[in-house]
Amino acid sequence: MNAAGQTWMERIEQLRAEGVINADDEAALIRHVNDHQRLIEEELFAIAPEYQRRLAGDGRQAADEWLAETARELGQREGEKMQRIFEQFSCTDWTLTA
Repeated sequence: MNAAGQTWMERIEQLRAEGVINADDEAALIRHVNDHQRLIEEELFAIAPEYQRRLAGDGRQAADEWLAETARELGQREGEKMQRIFEQFSCTDWTLTA
């Protein structure tokens, strides 16, 4: 697990310890965070060959610009997914930041 994933897990444990979420919510959040992290890693792995192709064909600047835009879109999309996931739990007025 990377540092961001570890931060999420620590925050989830803290929320459970403080009574903000119940045990079912904690288990579901942990499962969602693990699934989310796995999916992001798979998407990043899939991006690498296209980046290499662009690097060879278009040069570093163009490849880096494509990568930055792709990463921004991925981050936005995954953030929206996580927001929808969090909205289904017993408390919806808290915010997690990593």
